[in-house]
Amino acid sequence: MRIFFFLILFLSHPMAYAFELFPMVSFFSPQGSKSEQFFQVNNTTEQALPLEVFVKQRQVSTGDREQLADTEDFFVFPPQVLIPPKSTQMVKVKYIGNLVDTAQSYRVVFSQLPIKDDVEQSSIKMLFQIGALVFVSPDNVFNTISADINYQGNIPTSMKLANTGDGIVIIPQLSFEVKSEQATHNWKWQDIQHLLQQQYLVPGESVDIAMDTLLSPKDSQAKVDIKENR
Repeated sequence: MRIFFFLILFLSHPMAYAFELFPMVSFFSPQGSKSEQFFQVNNTTEQALPLEVFVKQRQVSTGDREQLADTEDFFVFPPQVLIPPKSTQMVKVKYIGNLVDTAQSYRVVFSQLPIKDDVEQSSIKMLFQIGALVFVSPDNVFNTISADINYQGNIPTSMKLANTGDGIVIIPQLSFEVKSEQATHNWKWQDIQHLLQQQYLVPGESVDIAMDTLLSPKDSQAKVDIKENR
């Protein structure tokens, strides 16, 4: 999923460090034992890896890229770390913000730092940032999802899928029954995943899914019934 990775260019040695991060998506509760989780960082290189860890709140509006803003809703320990070669570091992240009525979205950003010797060199080096996707969702939220087929003339062009509830919509957990005057279509994640670049919708977010390969002009007045399979 393309939204997880960020690359920043610096002046330094031409070889880029690399690291792995697990998990890439996490669900937190605003209180209790599930308000705290651990992230695992694997240094896959032969050199020490300096990292800074911080959290940004994520805002998404339909049709726009995400906007990241500073937040004090999380405690991170350690906030900076030097991971030895071929070693693993665990980082604790705990939600300390207010109780929320609707699900919120954040990124826990793991940002590679330049080493002093690298800063003094003049060649180009790539330093990596990886932003894990984090959701904070209260218990017993009610998911409400709408789906409407859009037409241009009599031709179905797209399906607008919208999260109108308080929780996080996980698109791979949805199934769709689309009934038109011509036929009935049943779609699961594997049928539409090639048409999407995301798997989650936060409250108020929507996405348009192209229908030109799934429906024909004969599928007029189509209605969509959604089931959530957890």
